[in-house]
Amino acid sequence: MARMKGRRALVVGASSGIGRAIALELVREGASVVATARRSDRLETLRDEAGAGIEIRACDVREGDQCEESVAFAAKTLAGLDALVYAAGIATLCPLSDADAELWRETLDINVVGASLVTRAALPHLCASRGRALYLSSIAASGPPRPGLSLYATSKAALDRLIEGWHDEAREVGFTRVSVGDTGGTEMASGWSEEAGRYAGEWVKRGLLFGRTMEPETIARHVVDLLASSETVAFSSIVPRFPEA
Repeated sequence: MARMKGRRALVVGASSGIGRAIALELVREGASVVATARRSDRLETLRDEAGAGIEIRACDVREGDQCEESVAFAAKTLAGLDALVYAAGIATLCPLSDADAELWRETLDINVVGASLVTRAALPHLCASRGRALYLSSIAASGPPRPGLSLYATSKAALDRLIEGWHDEAREVGFTRVSVGDTGGTEMASGWSEEAGRYAGEWVKRGLLFGRTMEPETIARHVVDLLASSETVAFSSIVPRFPEA
């Protein structure tokens, strides 16, 4: 059953990982989708796989004008918007003592500021359709600190607070944040230093890893379940279960 038939969705950060899986799942469920990301070559591959039902546009969420232009393109292409999914993100692995101004700005620009810029541009269309806006957050935002991930966790905590602010200002729109646990098949660790193994060992020692990871498709199905529901859910968390003994 095509639960999203007739729904018009913009997926930001759709070139890889969870965002890509969400775009594909929305198309499978009958939605008309515009997918955006920085890497246009990855988007073209996504379009080839998805076939009919998806359009693409390059967008760097660090650039305000590109955020506005991408939302305008989506709204024009789809004749409106019923759903916004913000899946763009960067997981910076760095001790706070080594995080300089450039690294802070990049992380916050992608994980927080970009989310707000896209939301601001999409808001008139979402208000008109009484639509949904859904954002991928992380269990790192509220869980125990993981060595090396405090910069990332801080940005996701700020994103959570941002979503609450948008909900307070725009009650016509259903705002949802999904707190995601450890997920494989993504590029979260892309660019991590050779010290990543040491950090992971420390996470295991502190009991901060679940012993297994989820797949992006699992998250995508959960996201589409939320968007297809008649009930707006303000907060949802999806984490892997510990392996059976």
